[in-house]
Amino acid sequence: MQRRVGRLGAAALSALLAAQESCGSKTGLTIPCTVEFAPDQPEIIFVVDRSGSMGEINAEGVTYWTALDRALRQTLPLLQGFARVGMAFFPIGSDRATQCRAEPRPAIDLTNEMGSIVSRLPSGPEREGGTPTYEGIRAAVETHRERRAVDPPRRRFIVLVTDGGAGCNAEHSLDRCTCLALEGQDACAQNPDVGRIACLDDERILRLLSQARVEGIDTFVIGLVGMRFSPRNEMIFRRFLDEIAEAGGRGNPTSPRYLAATNTREIETALSRPIQEIATCFLARQSNRVIVGERLYHEGTSIERDPTERNGWNWTDASNTRIRLFGSACQRAVESNVRRWYTPAEGRCLPPE
Repeated sequence: MQRRVGRLGAAALSALLAAQESCGSKTGLTIPCTVEFAPDQPEIIFVVDRSGSMGEINAEGVTYWTALDRALRQTLPLLQGFARVGMAFFPIGSDRATQCRAEPRPAIDLTNEMGSIVSRLPSGPEREGGTPTYEGIRAAVETHRERRAVDPPRRRFIVLVTDGGAGCNAEHSLDRCTCLALEGQDACAQNPDVGRIACLDDERILRLLSQARVEGIDTFVIGLVGMRFSPRNEMIFRRFLDEIAEAGGRGNPTSPRYLAATNTREIETALSRPIQEIATCFLARQSNRVIVGERLYHEGTSIERDPTERNGWNWTDASNTRIRLFGSACQRAVESNVRRWYTPAEGRCLPPE
């Protein structure tokens, strides 16, 4: 009986919404009010690795950079109207002065125009650049912190795309160094001036991502581990990507915790996960009217509020202006591409013109 009532309520609501569209306020007709919940326009900064290894050829016969470029051009337009996006890249050059550096701010500022981002993507990776992952992430975190000062409620994310070989920390302790030099673990200690930047820069990246998560900035990690690494380094990179994916708060429940991808199709799939979840399962209230009940509706389907956050929806803020879908409710919304929900509200409303 409960399920039948839910369907009838949804059908009645759909009829009311159709009436809103077909009637004008000049008729003087009033109908029951509704409140809409729509995507809450989060801010996402992609932090993208363009080190020299991104120029290697993958199994489909193109460079890893080309595969990533194609995937970004396919998936970024899906965020048009649903998010503001910025892009940070590392490193900024191939010479000794720039190959271990990243710009202090994203190269492409946050914008809601996806076409302008696609047109400004770099043409390729650096020829011999290193992997200053920490500096790239820090640029994104600092930008999010600045934006919070002017727009506190906005949700913020980082999407890190890298092969996992983070280094370039000239202050790294050799006592706690996981050396990435091909010569082996002792190579970094034998040449300290150069060796420090070849140490895996794990500790400060983990601290930065953990602190960002405390501040409400979650990080998705897309790992392109399929390149011609030594077996030893591949194992190190996979373990490191698992660790930072967990620290970022958006990892898989089991290993690999990061979103693994090696070709264009896999990268598109990995990129689409944060896009689908962010655009579909996080919604903002579009009206301050008092809502009636705790059920959301969309074209014959409905979901109930679930304070346990296992399956349904729940408020994410004390002011009850933003919601998140959980469990199978989120999954069904993603699969059906449902971006808007409605709920009845108190009062009688005039239809729009």
